[in-house]
Amino acid sequence: MVASQTGRDSYQALDDNQTSRTSLGRVAVTSLAGLLALVVAFAAGRSSASEVHQAGGAAAAFSEEAPNKPVGLWEPQLSPAFHEEPIAKNTVRRFDAYLMQMAAFADPQTKLANVEQWLAPDFQYETVGFPTSRTPAGWCVSGEEQQFRTTFNMSVFSQMLFFGSDDMATTTSYGNVFWKEPLFGVPAPKEWVYFRVTDFYSARKTTPTRGQLYYNFMMIDFADLLRRVGRPVLPKAALPEGLVLTSEADDGVPAPLSVVARAQDSAAAQKVSLAALQEDWAGSGPAETKAWASDMIFYGPGGIGTARGTEQYHKHVLEPFRAAFADRQVETKIFGCEGNYCGAFGELRGRHVGTWLGLKASGKPVAIRFAFHWHVTDGRVKEGWAIFDVPGLFQQVGLDFFAIAAETPMQI
Repeated sequence: MVASQTGRDSYQALDDNQTSRTSLGRVAVTSLAGLLALVVAFAAGRSSASEVHQAGGAAAAFSEEAPNKPVGLWEPQLSPAFHEEPIAKNTVRRFDAYLMQMAAFADPQTKLANVEQWLAPDFQYETVGFPTSRTPAGWCVSGEEQQFRTTFNMSVFSQMLFFGSDDMATTTSYGNVFWKEPLFGVPAPKEWVYFRVTDFYSARKTTPTRGQLYYNFMMIDFADLLRRVGRPVLPKAALPEGLVLTSEADDGVPAPLSVVARAQDSAAAQKVSLAALQEDWAGSGPAETKAWASDMIFYGPGGIGTARGTEQYHKHVLEPFRAAFADRQVETKIFGCEGNYCGAFGELRGRHVGTWLGLKASGKPVAIRFAFHWHVTDGRVKEGWAIFDVPGLFQQVGLDFFAIAAETPMQI
């Protein structure tokens, strides 16, 4: 069911066995001073995270904190340009600011008390590979947050897109991280690496101007990450892989600034984006590209690559997918727009009848989690961004994506 901009309380949790990763709180670095601060913060925080969660677990370490210790709550100082942002977007902005500027230096009690300003008591976090969490403490103290900081002990994230409404928000970003420890059995290269990451959030109002997040889905483009470190799992794409850019527009970086988006037609963008979602990925007929501009750009994930123009998009993106899956349906979990930008998170469902991304037909019904973003201009999609849960697809056909990567001989 498509989630409207009035809320997503009917959301049904996805399969707990298909966990993923959200880039929870990664903001663009806009100055040299900010860049240095972020690197230092994450270096310190991720080293301390591994020390806090030793024998006895994170919960035990947390319980040893003085239970009545006074905790100061931190409030970011934001530019006045951000004060009238949609509620979900502004909530993510404040949450991100704390994670990037303060969290690395906080003890578990202080950190949890602060993130609970922006995370609802029923907060659920789902991701690829990392564990699912169902409370703020589960994520903050012993879940993905701790594991991520241990694996990637230094990191800087740059957002390309960041938009939302009062009840949803989304980002697509890239991270430059130092991969220090093994990840899901894949040996650490112990070097700086790059990966794409996307987040989708659902929020509810707590006051007329504030809100809390009750759901976050995060997904890393693991296919591209492992290709970059010399452990490719997927065949080489027919299209160029690797380079993904922000929008070709003067809407701000990350796009769009809300003060700019207010003057744009989000209703028209929503109509075109929903048409692209259904026409491209659902139905039983031939692939069509009626929603796209002829000079469009589609930034696909690892294994697919970047398509420039509708001919490449049709031939190398849509046709292989539609040939590989019958009875195609789209189930949307989160959808929303701001200005000329729209995003959708959900599942592509179908029966696996042909080869896709090197996976031969299994005949099984599958559900592939997706994250799509679209930039609409002049009534057509000008740019698109996509990441798929490829490890989850492998699991559904009986294969272990990360075990294959771990066993793959290094390719230089």
